[in-house]
Amino acid sequence: MCFRKRFCSGSGLQSNLRSALLLLALCVYACSCTKQPSDSPVVILDSAVRSGTYILCEGLWRQDNSTLLRFDATTGVVTKDVFALINPGLRLGDTGNDMVLKGDTLYIAVSTSKTIEILRASTGKWLGRIRLAGVLQEPRCITIVSDSVGFVTNLNDDSVTEFNPTTFTVRTGRIPVGPAPEGIASTARYVFVANSGYGDYRAKEPKAGTISVLDVRTHEEIRLLEGVPNILRLCVSADKRRLYAAYQHLLSQKDSLGGIVEYDAETLQELRRWRMKRPGSPHLSGAGDTLVFLSDARLLTIMLRDADAMPRVVVSNPTAQASVPDVWYGLGIHPVTGQLWVANVRNYTVNGEVIVFTPDGKLVRRFDVGLNPNSFAFF
Repeated sequence: MCFRKRFCSGSGLQSNLRSALLLLALCVYACSCTKQPSDSPVVILDSAVRSGTYILCEGLWRQDNSTLLRFDATTGVVTKDVFALINPGLRLGDTGNDMVLKGDTLYIAVSTSKTIEILRASTGKWLGRIRLAGVLQEPRCITIVSDSVGFVTNLNDDSVTEFNPTTFTVRTGRIPVGPAPEGIASTARYVFVANSGYGDYRAKEPKAGTISVLDVRTHEEIRLLEGVPNILRLCVSADKRRLYAAYQHLLSQKDSLGGIVEYDAETLQELRRWRMKRPGSPHLSGAGDTLVFLSDARLLTIMLRDADAMPRVVVSNPTAQASVPDVWYGLGIHPVTGQLWVANVRNYTVNGEVIVFTPDGKLVRRFDVGLNPNSFAFF
């Protein structure tokens, strides 16, 4: 849900466009939608997988149908709903928003269920969950600082929660930030929180369209980074020296552009800014020298070490001009091979697919997945 466009008014839970899409999705799903068959083999895997990719599919909001899939890099086998298959009696819940891998442990933020589900990546075995207590604390995005410190944004509570990734316990239940926090990233010193403001809906509220910079230890907000209206996602380089933010600007301002901003993650100074339409899902290559992101039905890269670095289109969505175009919704970059994994939700109401490209945009494979794939975890 982090990459969808937002209008200037809507409910407190979702934007108008998101709500409209979801209502339409429920009607279509109930009346006429049939799931698309997959060409990929589907089997139950209960043994360890040496390397592969987890694919989180958020499903339809309030339908309790989020799923987790696993791609085995050795065999090429895709296991659908691996969470439920390997853990009988359990299901992922509603709605799976984000997942983060730390070592061999996978953390999944599930908003309506108000939990962080935790499992062993190599086996798929469920390890436990963290429950959030606040009425409006619906977990959105996760960052892991260390073995004992992690944070998750609470979209509707205007807060973040600190938790212990090892003991699966809440450390600090509520740390106030700005309106509608979404993306989050961290270094050993700082936690960066994207205060989206729900686009236009809460744009006039204090701290909307900013990045809250929190001290990891004290939780004190030491700086606000401004000028990023409708900010959705953040990422930090592996060496923790650079912060990248993707913001989409306000749809009420028809001719406005969003952009990607590069900051020094230590001094908090803005270094570079690239303007473009609706950028989202920024990810860094394993070497940290390439930024990959989606923008306006295209997959783009920026070679960060170039003095005159500019966005370069790697591949464009071939259905962009169709009457009902596919929607490229999420993105991942393999830390070793550099392959680019695109989450295609199609029209939000039928099963989506994953499309894998080489770093220079050549098609590697594509396969069907569940409803509304949004993120990847490579192990």
